[in-house]
Amino acid sequence: MTRPASILRTAITSLLLSFTGQASANLTVAARSMLLEATPLVVAIQDYYANASSPSDNDAAKIGPATFINGLPDLWDNPTLDLDAGAEVHVLHDAPHHPDLRVITTVSEVLYRIVGAKSSGITSDPSSLKGKKIGVVLNSTSAYFAYRYLKEIARLDETEYTLVGGRGLCYALPCANNSFPEMLRRGEIDAVTAYEPTTELTIQSLGAENVVVFRNDSLYRELSVMYTTQSRLDDPVTRKKIVQFLRVLEKVQSLFQNQPEKIWGRVSEITASGASAKTLGDVWPLTRWTGGIPDDMVDILYEEDKWISKDVTLGRGPMTRERVASHVYKGALEEARALGPL
Repeated sequence: MTRPASILRTAITSLLLSFTGQASANLTVAARSMLLEATPLVVAIQDYYANASSPSDNDAAKIGPATFINGLPDLWDNPTLDLDAGAEVHVLHDAPHHPDLRVITTVSEVLYRIVGAKSSGITSDPSSLKGKKIGVVLNSTSAYFAYRYLKEIARLDETEYTLVGGRGLCYALPCANNSFPEMLRRGEIDAVTAYEPTTELTIQSLGAENVVVFRNDSLYRELSVMYTTQSRLDDPVTRKKIVQFLRVLEKVQSLFQNQPEKIWGRVSEITASGASAKTLGDVWPLTRWTGGIPDDMVDILYEEDKWISKDVTLGRGPMTRERVASHVYKGALEEARALGPL
């Protein structure tokens, strides 16, 4: 997933989970709450941190003050921000300019699918995607998945298909006229790959009998990661806040992974999507909430950076594997786990 230019360097909206204590004691976390993979962060703050907007007798039992920012402000322009969370593509755009960036855990791992319309002549053979127009969010993980799938599975060159950019996401039926599902229905595109539940609702909207679904779980998965800077990790007060939040996050991730039906209502509310429990249940298996630092994280980042650096407007080549590895830091998570579960 990608970060819109309008919020590249601006903290958008506070969810009023702030506390009026000293700034040094306040944990500040940012992510785009409309995305399913950001919701564990909001649940963690709502359930375990003090909320100044609605004081409670239970606040004394909470860990401390916290603020959630809906958006993805720049860590280097916002000194009061402790943690950013988003797809690994954001890390790969920021890392070449910021050697102190550190990925400290994974919030979720997300699988992608391509949904093609049979009416466009698409069959179960991936090569039938040749010459087709495929809706994606450009410069995002959905575009990267399309690139990988079409190259390695469909065996197509980039000149043999067209990626159609847009932000036509859909979270509940009926989908908006400018959404990818409706664009597919009207024949403006032939296939789509996008963040869930958009692809699932594409299937539901057009009818499973009228589409072909392409999937390859071993090819690529998006890593929604949480990251900070080395200077923040070197500060004892900030490091303590980060380590504590990692403990909380792992507890919440266990709930998302093992008892998801308990939080689907809250997920719909947090994302402000109107997504039904059925829709969330349908797409939930496509997201893993196991957290941690996967063994292949550096491999994923290294390969994806080759694709990102092909953009000539960036004016850079791919990072070395050693440079990519320098941005992955296990120490804070190891410290959190050594303290034991909450």
